[in-house]
Amino acid sequence: MFPLFQVPTPKNDTRKNILKIRSTKSLNYGTTCAIISLKGRSIFCSLATTKQAETERRETGAMSSSDQTTDIQQRMYNFIVNYMKTEKMPPTNREIGRELKIASTGHVDYHLTMLEKKGLITRQPKKSRGIKLTKPVTGIPIWGSIAAGQPLEISTDPDQLLDAGRELEHDGAYALIVKGRSMIEDHICDGDYVVIKPQDTCNNGDIVVAVHLHEGMSGSATLKRFFQEKDHDQVRLQPANSELDPILIPKSEWDEEWQVQGKVVAIFRRHAA
Repeated sequence: MFPLFQVPTPKNDTRKNILKIRSTKSLNYGTTCAIISLKGRSIFCSLATTKQAETERRETGAMSSSDQTTDIQQRMYNFIVNYMKTEKMPPTNREIGRELKIASTGHVDYHLTMLEKKGLITRQPKKSRGIKLTKPVTGIPIWGSIAAGQPLEISTDPDQLLDAGRELEHDGAYALIVKGRSMIEDHICDGDYVVIKPQDTCNNGDIVVAVHLHEGMSGSATLKRFFQEKDHDQVRLQPANSELDPILIPKSEWDEEWQVQGKVVAIFRRHAA
């Protein structure tokens, strides 16, 4: 592991903590990855080769399309994995049904039986929280993509996971694929993966997912640095591209029509092998 370059921190951002990541693995895309950490200074790191990454991904037990798992079973499996990461215990059948909007616990039991037959889980009889994973699974979900001024494009593939390291697998973190060059001077490029920590508050200088809500419609989303300018009673969403102007929003409009959905805590990039 070696640093290639550092990303400068905004002058008014005095935070000095560096998010340290022990290791990570590449996605199974025939590529290797690099990582930037965004708490304070940011660093690229070299990672495993594609062949190594594919081997590691198989060893984690992540589900693939070759398993012929139905969409609902895939979503059920992902929910179980995420629930166990967050709650440190397996969910009950009713909790699974509530999450997936399945009214019948018998239907839940059927899909759990199918997952069990495929060797993905085991169950202890007569225990409400008797589900166990047969193999450890790592990674955070890739929810879709974000492009400046466009609605979030939510992924329909529940199997997409980004192995971002254990440090990022908490607090409901998820990844988005960046589209466009509005943050290029912060070294966030078209096609990069940004890891988002869900939250509705932020500090000046944070890179956030900001959504402009429209009544009866999906809100348009943008990835920008957030600054609250009290002297001008406005919020400034600052691109990191000298060719683009900032988005200036009166504070009253921000409070009524805008929402922060989360902040960027790390960036991953794919490189051709």
